[in-house]
Amino acid sequence: MPETSALEGQYLTMGFEGKFFIGPKGCTSHTDPAMILADSVRNPKYSYKYSEVDATLRRHEGIKAYMKGLLDVSVSFTLPNLKNDAGGRPADVALMLESMQTRRTPITIIMLDEEDGEGLIGDFELLGGDKTEEDDNLQEWEIEAKPSAAGRKVKWYKAPATPTP
Repeated sequence: MPETSALEGQYLTMGFEGKFFIGPKGCTSHTDPAMILADSVRNPKYSYKYSEVDATLRRHEGIKAYMKGLLDVSVSFTLPNLKNDAGGRPADVALMLESMQTRRTPITIIMLDEEDGEGLIGDFELLGGDKTEEDDNLQEWEIEAKPSAAGRKVKWYKAPATPTP
């Protein structure tokens, strides 16, 4: 009898398949007409982890025990300082820089693991970051985003499948 691999029929999700969408606060889907693909963004990543709460009791006999605390979500990415030939900025760069530079402009961020995949959706405050101009490299902003108190909460999002023709 031939051996079958436990991984047969499975595949790895590659980073270049992921999608990063942004739009005005309150958007509910990556297909919303106000959402745009943030293709200027480089090195996007998110942190999705719980804080820890010490829950040690006497019954643990001196060995620490933990419970999950609040979920802490953050998004970080590199944003090149891009301008087009007319002196303006691409739409995604303009929206993110405006949000970063003002206090009352949260944006919706959707990060999908692949084209019709799943990931985070929520309204985020772009808290700014470091601008670098290292040697011959581009001018870039290292941006960190945190969930906005003025917006919709962050949740897990499953994109509806795009119908095949």
